[in-house]
Amino acid sequence: MKPSDISDALNGVDPAYVKESEPEPVPHNKRSNRIVTRIAAIAAALAVIIGVGTVVARHGMKNPTPSIQSTETEQPSEQPSGQTDAPVTAAQPPEQDGDAAQSLLRSLTAYAAEYPAQTPYPAEGDFAEQSELDAWYDAWRLRRERYYGAGQTLEPFFIRSLPAFLGGYEGDNTVCSPLNIYYALAMLAEISDGNTRAQVLSLLGSPDIETMRSQANRLFNANYRNDGSAYCILADSLWLNEDVTFKSDTLKTLAESYYASTYRGQPGTREFDDAIHAWLNSQTDGLLRDFVSGIKTDDLDVLSLYTTAYFGDKWMAEFQADSTKAGVFHSPAGDTDADFMNATDLWGTYYWGERFGAVKKVLQQRGTVWFILPDEGVSPEDLLQDEEALRFLFAQNKDADWKNAKSLRVNLSVPKFDVSSNRSLKDGLEGLGLTDCFTEKADFTPLTDKKMIAVSDVMHGARVIADEKGVTAAAYTEMQLAGASMPPEDEMDFVLDRPFLFAVISDDQMPLFVGIVNQP
Repeated sequence: MKPSDISDALNGVDPAYVKESEPEPVPHNKRSNRIVTRIAAIAAALAVIIGVGTVVARHGMKNPTPSIQSTETEQPSEQPSGQTDAPVTAAQPPEQDGDAAQSLLRSLTAYAAEYPAQTPYPAEGDFAEQSELDAWYDAWRLRRERYYGAGQTLEPFFIRSLPAFLGGYEGDNTVCSPLNIYYALAMLAEISDGNTRAQVLSLLGSPDIETMRSQANRLFNANYRNDGSAYCILADSLWLNEDVTFKSDTLKTLAESYYASTYRGQPGTREFDDAIHAWLNSQTDGLLRDFVSGIKTDDLDVLSLYTTAYFGDKWMAEFQADSTKAGVFHSPAGDTDADFMNATDLWGTYYWGERFGAVKKVLQQRGTVWFILPDEGVSPEDLLQDEEALRFLFAQNKDADWKNAKSLRVNLSVPKFDVSSNRSLKDGLEGLGLTDCFTEKADFTPLTDKKMIAVSDVMHGARVIADEKGVTAAAYTEMQLAGASMPPEDEMDFVLDRPFLFAVISDDQMPLFVGIVNQP
């Protein structure tokens, strides 16, 4: 099956929004006397692929691709594909599930969002006709001029929230996606009102819902890429309880500002859960299959909301496989063997602070992976409480704004690692001031007139794999509504042989992933 089949099928459905005149809930022997029902608002599965080697557009995408303006052209042609269980380490879009997924999704589709299209990167890459390369570059430049920089005001949110999202797991690997969590919260603000919405807007640093909505839309367009040169493919969906009446204006806003498709069915059924699993797996190439398989809806769920993203790019200078050497990683649990990827004699910049040192590895399409090494005697968890380290991590322009930086030859040694975590963010969010949405005080009247709705939990899972070819990563957020001193003069070794922080930053300087490696 071609990967665009689901997209074609979805967009063949009448794009009518769910009307307010939908039937009232049917009892179906449900436990209607429960005081607080649930909305499963799952902002899920941000999958990141930072690959190296030849860019291969294995296939088209399952959703229509975001474009910038009418100056851009149609999507790239599709090519044969085949899904494997191995990590994807080339810059490729996610795979599709089979015909069963197509049938399930089509049967539940109420509205398929129209994503903007993008000018394709020529299949021949650097050997393409200059006119094709110019068209692609002009489209990228236009997008940059119109949308980049929208997230600059989010730095306080990222700095304040990262300790809550990553902290509390001393000695363990842990990963999160700050940008993915931002989108989950932004959409939570859209479906809430009153003090519930005010608490979300306060955390995100937005003065009002209109400002936040505009920012979220610009961030989407700035970070979305599905042009064949790299991938940061975003997709949103809402899964509605067919027995509940929803307000079409809010659904329309979510579709137009967040590109959210709408599906209707019966939560708590095998069909509904399987369709959700298929959608999430197709958006993330199955990288989160173990996490996704545990997602189950309840017949009391009012709404499930998912946001996904899939990112892929190549290293500007890849690690050579024959340079990978066995070594020892000094983990909190004791020394362990690890395979270290080595890039020697590279001209770069070394950054340092009071208790850390850092270097970056650049991606071809202007994204960056940062490696932050705490000083001896300092843990990565300690840096989560260090104001200077957090300011460095989220600084928009480190080259211009960070004084402690020096250009020199850096011999970089990074262990190959596969780290993952799956955790609740509820306590952390409550500590950040989001309290009403978890209680009977929650106000979701922009979404529905149904009473007594609250968020029961917020789950966030992520996995990051790093090898010589690149980094493969995925994350999901689930909401349920029921170190070093100054370097030497000319050259230094930067060896990550003890616990460290890493961050995957988009070309728009947004944090796609931040994690702690305590055990490769």
